[in-house]
Amino acid sequence: MEKQEVQQQENTQNQTPQEQAPEDFKTMVAFMLATGLFVGKIPIAPGTIGTLVGIFPILIYWTRGGQYQLWNEIFITLAVFLIGIWASTVVVETFKDKDPEYVVIDEIAGYMVSMIGFYPSWQHLLIAFVLFRIFDILKPPPIKMFEKLPSGLGVMADDIIAGIYTWIIMFILVKFFGI
Repeated sequence: MEKQEVQQQENTQNQTPQEQAPEDFKTMVAFMLATGLFVGKIPIAPGTIGTLVGIFPILIYWTRGGQYQLWNEIFITLAVFLIGIWASTVVVETFKDKDPEYVVIDEIAGYMVSMIGFYPSWQHLLIAFVLFRIFDILKPPPIKMFEKLPSGLGVMADDIIAGIYTWIIMFILVKFFGI
């Protein structure tokens, strides 16, 4: 029996994180959340596709809430951010991968940040999407520095800052150019 366990451990260690399957419930839940309900496992452009997942909570929650709409947007985004830190930490520490590309909850949260306070018209969604992807990919200073934060916080923080950069540009476009 011991020999089988050792062999199984050796096989698991030789697998890439994408080949490994979460073994316990906490890890499975974290993996599911971190990958945006497994969207991050799509092999082509997982970050871009993960960002698209952010459209769903925006469309659901950005149009309800009445006088408390802005607070709803902030607290829902904050909840996704905090859940993302937990889920990313579990995944990073379980699979020993600093910032795996299949973790997309950071893109979801960052895109949500970029849309806080803006009505989710197709124009706003598209402009924020393009700007957010540009900032997320290019990582202008100081975004790159935030990746160095430990574990799940580092995974999430750089995308939140990219979302803030996007929000600033969106604010200028909406406030001064009427977009």
